[in-house]
Amino acid sequence: MDGSRSAPKNPTLAGVLSGLVPGLGQFYCRQWGKGAGFLIGALAIDGGFGVSSGMLDLLKSFGSPVPSEIMWKLLLGSALFLGVAIWSILDAVRAAKRV
Repeated sequence: MDGSRSAPKNPTLAGVLSGLVPGLGQFYCRQWGKGAGFLIGALAIDGGFGVSSGMLDLLKSFGSPVPSEIMWKLLLGSALFLGVAIWSILDAVRAAKRV
């Protein structure tokens, strides 16, 4: 091997890594900027919409009524986060196949 290409990457592993943490599969494929973008995007959505803390609050108040404005914010944030996560997974799998 002449060193111009990196070692082959496992697409399944790349997808699983991005499923665990958005951007991690891109880091595995040595796409540093793209990985940082997915990670920062996911963190911004989580922080801006309070997805993690909202889920914890929802679990703590299980069975109690939740105000609709809090529920809508949590649902929207969760949908956006899920969209970024799925995009990150698909992109990581594609990137691993190209390497």
